[in-house]
Amino acid sequence: MENQRAATNQGTTGDRTTGVREPGVYNYRNLDLWKRAQELALDVIRLSEALPSTPAGVTFARQVVRSAASIGANIAEGHGRYSLAAYQNHLSIAKGSAAETDSWLDLLRRAGHIDGSTEERLHQQCLTIMGALTRRMRALDAKIQELKDTRVREEGFVYGYGQEPAIETIE
Repeated sequence: MENQRAATNQGTTGDRTTGVREPGVYNYRNLDLWKRAQELALDVIRLSEALPSTPAGVTFARQVVRSAASIGANIAEGHGRYSLAAYQNHLSIAKGSAAETDSWLDLLRRAGHIDGSTEERLHQQCLTIMGALTRRMRALDAKIQELKDTRVREEGFVYGYGQEPAIETIE
């Protein structure tokens, strides 16, 4: 019975009982970019747990975790959208969140809450993700342009049976 239940829970997100993803199934959880964003978010969450519980520390923690978590969430949301343009827009939002995360990390270092090596390691992760997002957005832009170039457009479409297209001539 448990095997039957596990079999019915398998699908595009994999086996829900173990959390294992099916390697041949195409979904956002198989994207390397999404995985990198999730790893950055986990690193930031772990870092935030060591921040002081002062008002400033709580604000830092909330903001840096929110921005880091937003990167992967926007990659996933964009991947689930219908159009390439919507996907590209969400990748752009994810890139902005990666830049925001990097800015918060810089501020945390300047405030003395994290050391330079930790900030540099996370900064490099942010740069890698931003570069990958930029490359993916450019690839989507090229694909969108390619699709626009291949569309067929009808000229002078007649909206009624037996009617000629209304063409005005200016003399």
